[in-house]
Amino acid sequence: MNITQCGPDEWADLVDIFSEMERYHHPQAIIAAEQMAKYLKDRVFPAHSGTEIYKGMHDGRIVAFACVTILYPVPRYSGQMFIKELFVSEQYRRKGLGHQMMAFIAQRAQEKSCSQLDWLSVREDEAAQGFYASLGAKVVEEVNYHRLDQHFLTQLATQPEQA
Repeated sequence: MNITQCGPDEWADLVDIFSEMERYHHPQAIIAAEQMAKYLKDRVFPAHSGTEIYKGMHDGRIVAFACVTILYPVPRYSGQMFIKELFVSEQYRRKGLGHQMMAFIAQRAQEKSCSQLDWLSVREDEAAQGFYASLGAKVVEEVNYHRLDQHFLTQLATQPEQA
């Protein structure tokens, strides 16, 4: 597999694999190619998104991708590369492509002076947990991951200022 960073105009090339990822995570969802294309072009690929997208090619087809960003501040004057998504197309799983993508991401993290590489995973996905453990990753249990869903996000954003 050949892995490269996507350029800003390659968003259309990733519509199919991003749609496959959405169907994987949300099997009941209806995924429209036109909406996915607009989302990639307007939200994911612009420079202001702070996202780097890496694609893995095999036989002229995109079979894997990853989206990463670098977060600051991090101790020791470095950065933290965060993987928001790593996805391998179903027919190419368990062939070492995920490992290749992770190795590429690790190289990129080092090139950008990051001292940490972090990501989230579904606890119940035993295959993913085994894969990440095989890389030497540890589960960070001393922090809590928090989220405001749309309802509470809107509620908080519209609250009057409190003294």
